[in-house]
Formats: sequence, structure tokens, C-alpha cells
Amino acid sequence: MTQNIIKILITEDHALVRKGLKSLISSRSEFQVVGEADNGLAAIEMTRKCKPDLILLDLSMPKMNGLGAMRQLKKEHPDVKILVITMHASQDYLIPALKEGADGYLLKGDDPQELFMAIRAIMDGKAYLSSDLSGQLIHSVINPDTREATDPLASLTQREKEVFQLVAEGNTNQQIADLLFISPKTVDKHRTNLMKKLDLHSAREVSNFALKNGIILNT
Repeated sequence: MTQNIIKILITEDHALVRKGLKSLISSRSEFQVVGEADNGLAAIEMTRKCKPDLILLDLSMPKMNGLGAMRQLKKEHPDVKILVITMHASQDYLIPALKEGADGYLLKGDDPQELFMAIRAIMDGKAYLSSDLSGQLIHSVINPDTREATDPLASLTQREKEVFQLVAEGNTNQQIADLLFISPKTVDKHRTNLMKKLDLHSAREVSNFALKNGIILNT
């Protein structure tokens, strides 16, 4: 009986982590790595090209973060499965990821065997959550206002969050417009709105706010 091969796209901006995941996954005959991407926009393009069954997706990435990429991926490819693999163990990242359509959520510190368990569960149509995060998810359901109170970007729309990250990374309005396929005028509108909501007054303050709250990494 022929075994169905699961085609996997790895999206991770750190090369060492990406290559490690590829080596781990390639050790199993039932999995095939069909592509790699180092940012959210590249993940969207590679998905169109490689047509994977499942995408391993980091959250903190340049150009377009994992949440923004996930929203677009699920819109274009509703049947593709997405397994988030991230360092972020906070519900401030977990809940938005699940809302955007993540089929599973693992931490980079989880045991490698849990990765294989997660992939198989997701491909069988089940959701999979890192064992370390189950308690947080239950807590967020019981106390739905908790995340709203702790999420520093809770007041922003999804598009404003995307613009926020790109501003924090030092991109100009024109560069952001090119990356998000919107006009510079629209970028400026989102930028003005988000800075007003967060009481920030310059790109430097946006970057400092992002670093302070762990939204972008100082690497």
C-alpha cells in the first residue's frame, strides 16, 4: 500500500532553525520538504508555487509577520494546514494565531517528537496545542478580558498591526506600500491612526515600543 507523502513548507527567518527543522522532518519518509521561506511574504509566494499540504510558520518575521501571512494564506488556500512553531509562549500570541486559523501551535523548546505528533494530528483534521500552553488556553476562555488587558496592540486593527511591525522595522511608507500591496496614502492613514491610538509620535518611538513589548526582536 502506497503511503501518502505530506508536503511541507518551512517558514522561519533564522537559517539555523530552518535548516534544523528541515533535517528533522526529512528524517521521516512520510514527510517531504517542498520549500523554505524566511518571511511572511515569501511564504505566500512559495505556497502558490509549491502547493504544500502543511506550513510550519514562525510568528516573528520581517516584511510580514506570521499572523499577517496566515490570514492571507488561509484566504488563498483554505485547505492548507498551518502549524505555528514559535518562541512565544504567551496567550497574547496564541489566541490571535488560533483566531487567524492556525491548526496547531508548538513552542521551539518542545520535544522533537511532539512535532511529528502535531503534524500527524493536524493532517488527520485535529487541532494540536503544545502541552505547555493548554492551561493558558483554558484560562483565556474562562477569563476572556485578560488578553485584552495585556495585549499592547489590542486597540489596533489587523492591518494597523501589520503596518506597525513594518514601521518598527524601519521601513518607509513607500516600502510598506510595496510589501502590503496598498498605496502610500493608505499606509500613511494606518500609520497615523496606530500612532494616535498608542500615543506614539515618531518611528523611533514605534520601534522602542515594539522592542519593549517583545513585538519585534532586537537581534
